[in-house]
Amino acid sequence: MLVRTGLSIALFLSPLALSSALASSWLTTGRSASVPYGHMEYCQRHRYDCGRHGGVGALADARLATLNQVNLAVNRSIEPMSDQKAHGTREIWLASTSAGDCEDYVLAKRNKLLRRGFKPGHLRIAVGRSRGEVHAVLVVRTTQGDLVLDNNTDEVLPVNRSRMRFAKLQSATDAAKWVRVTGRTGDPDRVTLR
Repeated sequence: MLVRTGLSIALFLSPLALSSALASSWLTTGRSASVPYGHMEYCQRHRYDCGRHGGVGALADARLATLNQVNLAVNRSIEPMSDQKAHGTREIWLASTSAGDCEDYVLAKRNKLLRRGFKPGHLRIAVGRSRGEVHAVLVVRTTQGDLVLDNNTDEVLPVNRSRMRFAKLQSATDAAKWVRVTGRTGDPDRVTLR
């Protein structure tokens, strides 16, 4: 998985500027997808965090100040390092670590946002390709569109501005299941809540 190599300057936009910058885009999903090996193993160790939950329900407001704070704090608190070098194993997903790769950043951000009142169905791990490598990010589903928290940038980006080629995404109703990403939509009524 891609390991973060540097920090960029965090972007804190005013709500008015941000609303026009988001362009309200959501990922669309299709059939079931394979579960990443590291997530399967993570779920064996953390059954409480992997299972059916209330789903998305109504989309939440973005709460961009919170998303920016969490993204920046986690990006600065974890040293980018391969799992092999940091933990002596090829692949392991950890929610609490001082060194790790992209999935570790994702799980740390997800945990912090859950503690700040976000619902599990709004916080979905996505896997795809970025810069030619397999990469994971956190996708936050909001009324303003899907927002991406990525360890490669301190800026919270709308999904349509992310450098990711999304392949699969956690299910909105069951954290242990994954679905294929089929594209994007600008129509919130066409967003599937799987």
